[in-house]
Amino acid sequence: MKQRKEIHDLIAASLRDELSGEELDVLREWMAENEHHRRLVEDLRDEKMLRDDVRLFASFDTGKCWERLAAEMGQREVRKRSLLRKWIAYAAAAVVLLVAGAIWYLQPKEEGVKIAEVAPVTINPGETQAVLVLEDGNVLPLKGMKDTTILIGERERLTIDESGNLKYQLTGNSQMPSFHTLRVPRGGEYKIVLDDGTEVWVNSASELRYPAHFTGDTRKVELVGEAYFHVAHDREHPFVVVTRGVDVRVLGTSFNVSAYPDESAVTTTLVEGSVELDAEELGQAVRLLPGEQGVWENCRMDVRQVNTKLYTSWIKDRFSFESEGLESVLRRLARWYNVDFRIENPEMKEKFFSGTIPKYEDVSKVLKMIEMTTNISFEVKDSVVIIR
Repeated sequence: MKQRKEIHDLIAASLRDELSGEELDVLREWMAENEHHRRLVEDLRDEKMLRDDVRLFASFDTGKCWERLAAEMGQREVRKRSLLRKWIAYAAAAVVLLVAGAIWYLQPKEEGVKIAEVAPVTINPGETQAVLVLEDGNVLPLKGMKDTTILIGERERLTIDESGNLKYQLTGNSQMPSFHTLRVPRGGEYKIVLDDGTEVWVNSASELRYPAHFTGDTRKVELVGEAYFHVAHDREHPFVVVTRGVDVRVLGTSFNVSAYPDESAVTTTLVEGSVELDAEELGQAVRLLPGEQGVWENCRMDVRQVNTKLYTSWIKDRFSFESEGLESVLRRLARWYNVDFRIENPEMKEKFFSGTIPKYEDVSKVLKMIEMTTNISFEVKDSVVIIR
């Protein structure tokens, strides 16, 4: 790891023309090791390519230097020498910060990985889309619907605002007992405001079943997949999320639940407030505090401290990873981009990734970012991404 970090420092220094003769020899030796190293440095030295790449990379970091960089790059008229030197300095910093935040841990140490060019195939990111299934079986496609009112029953109505969010506006004395199901396909996401004012962000390949109007002592919903909840406080009527083997019970709080069928664990990540996790196999409910995550796997509940932003950044238009296995990363990308990944080199399964990826970039740009900071390679064929 130390050698890798030093190489990136040398690349950044070379962009600023600050390399000593000895450092230049080290960089040249590294470039001569394989074609990928040489091409990386040459691409970074290309001013236009560097400008385009840094625009993309700038979205991977929230530091103040990125704000300064964006301000400089947003000017149409570039002031010649002084601004160019400043811009190159920021670009060099971008190289170091990007690589420091997106490092692949290789086990075992890789050798001779071949690099394949990403084919010029456009695979667009996901978008706001879902279908609403009413209790009578009627299906309402919600994709593209905005500023719309939907009548249900005799007097009840649903509204879709200008951002495409679905909101229930039922009358105060409504006794509508029907259940509705919001289905979000791969390549989609959707926000809904339930009858009690609870906000729910539903992720790709997920399904939320809920009553059109909450009645009784509890507010109960059922989830398959992933959703982020900001629950309206109501001490007299606890909110319960029923997932795969675990019930999440809250009064008013913000938390994320991930319960995909193709994942071995059900995870609940608490941002604020408090929740209780209960399962039939548990002797008693487990209470979480803010910043804690409950992991239910193999009939066992583990509680750990986590950075909640890693598990909730998807509602803020980005994916964040910290030492996450390649297969897990690819599952998340596959749901959002609605593509399939195929790993042809088993050694790639031993890689772990840390970094942040903007959700609304074309997949080819995301793959290029990963290629430029690792020795992994991708090839896109139709809607399949091959990892070699």
